[in-house]
Amino acid sequence: MGKDPNSLHNNAQRAYVDLMNQAQHIEVSLDRQTTQKISANRLRLKTSIDVVRWFSFQGCAFRGHDESSGSKNRGNFLELLSLLASYDEKVEDVLKSAPQNASYTSSTIQKEILQIYANRVRNVIREEIGDRKFRIIVDEVTDESKKEQMAIILRFVDKQGQNVIFNVLLQHSFDIQNIRGQGYDGASNMRGEFNGLQALILNDCRYAYYVHCFAHRLQLALVVAAREVVEVHQFFKDLSDIVNIASASSKRHDELQKAQAAEISRLVSINELATGTGMNQIGTLQRPGETRWSSHLNSVTSLLKMYNATSIILENLRNTASNYSQRGDAHNAYNRLRSFEFIFILHVMKEVLGITDNLCQALQRRSQDILNTISLVLTTKDLIQKLRDDGWNELLKNVISFCETSELDFPDMNAQYIVGRSRNKKEDVTVEHHYRVDIFFCYNRYSVARIEEQLYPKDFSQQEKERLPYELKHYELDVWKHPDLRNISTLSELCRSLVESGKSVMYPLVDKLIRLILTLPVSAASSERAFSAMKIVKTRLRSKIEDDFLRSSLVMYIEKEIAEKFDMSEIIDDFSKVKDRRVQFK
Repeated sequence: MGKDPNSLHNNAQRAYVDLMNQAQHIEVSLDRQTTQKISANRLRLKTSIDVVRWFSFQGCAFRGHDESSGSKNRGNFLELLSLLASYDEKVEDVLKSAPQNASYTSSTIQKEILQIYANRVRNVIREEIGDRKFRIIVDEVTDESKKEQMAIILRFVDKQGQNVIFNVLLQHSFDIQNIRGQGYDGASNMRGEFNGLQALILNDCRYAYYVHCFAHRLQLALVVAAREVVEVHQFFKDLSDIVNIASASSKRHDELQKAQAAEISRLVSINELATGTGMNQIGTLQRPGETRWSSHLNSVTSLLKMYNATSIILENLRNTASNYSQRGDAHNAYNRLRSFEFIFILHVMKEVLGITDNLCQALQRRSQDILNTISLVLTTKDLIQKLRDDGWNELLKNVISFCETSELDFPDMNAQYIVGRSRNKKEDVTVEHHYRVDIFFCYNRYSVARIEEQLYPKDFSQQEKERLPYELKHYELDVWKHPDLRNISTLSELCRSLVESGKSVMYPLVDKLIRLILTLPVSAASSERAFSAMKIVKTRLRSKIEDDFLRSSLVMYIEKEIAEKFDMSEIIDDFSKVKDRRVQFK
């Protein structure tokens, strides 16, 4: 065999050892290189997904006007990628070494990633609903690009016209016959009893009960009541004019705040205001909005708080404004602001809107169910009636006190009320009668929306209808014995507790009835929130955004809580399955 290291035997032995060493095999070497490339490819794609995900959650734009390599601003997406790379050498290396045709940073890739996320969110919602009954809430609005957009909200209890809505529902495998309610904002083309959308859907699904959005009904009741009383209608016009004139420019706004700061200092010095951290903030006047009735309360309360400061600004403007038009507008606004009638209605509106605001806010909560809503409506009506029956003396006392504090003249309440030269003037009507009967009582004579009891004939068989009363009797006696079911205040809590305690199995018909009531829509506020989200996502600078991209962006922005739970590896795997890719991801 010999001792020569280059002998045939020794060479053969070294070749054998090398052959048995798996780490040196070309297959292993190629596999190692492939694994490293796959890891780099996934890291590169993961970085792009992270950026898409972050921008979607924040409702931000992706692309820039000039995304070339020499541009000073390549757009949000590419600029954030560069920022992330500057903090991580591995990310920087994989981005720099990316193949020119597989960098996965283009706008097409961004849309694909967003679409994958949006589809996953829709699938989660679809699986969560399953075969449960649900309600549809529909509304439409014109977006930034003057295009009509429709929002379709599904309301359920968890574990373009009729054709457009049905197509959307069928696209995601929803059974149309499971619709148990529909809610719109009250537009005639939506709620029409004979030719509206609700009628068309009822033709195909008889038990899709229609509920007029309570929030819109309440707003309509308040608006109609305001318009029917001439003085109140004029008050809101004057209120809008006063706020607009007093804070029309940044200069006037600054002057108004300075005047308010001086007023606060004066009141503190005479012990009319308490002091403390967070107290006596200056604030500003709030403009009343046409579509948000609750904003009128903010406008009324802000003017009451800043009344003297506003008077000072308007008085200065009517004497020192640069042209006759501004002086004339300020003069009229000042006179209306200092009139007793305006002050009186200002205090009436504070009381009435303060009572109805709680209901306005409650109707916009997602968790609000129809039984709580009925209770709130009745409570609100009782409070308004109580104000009408017992609140006059206290109200008049507050108005007169306010006039004395603000150095305003107030009329003799027992004097005869005179209406200019009107031939229709009432005989022997006192000033007190005019304000108490013609304004105070008259405005409080409106009715807040009522709702009739809804039945579910198609959801219960005749046998179940006969069993339900007896099941309810057992349930009524049994529920008080269970400690977890005693202190429940809402139907949603009751539904959840029935499942957790196992009572939903013992009383299936009761559980079914509760779930049907819970899905009945109270208002269309959810669709309004969807449109608010759209205003954030589709801005003036993004007015040309494509419909599919907009839909996916809105799904991600609105359902952030669902999307943020997705595993990144699963998103990458979904991306690789959509079509053949130029590089390997697994």
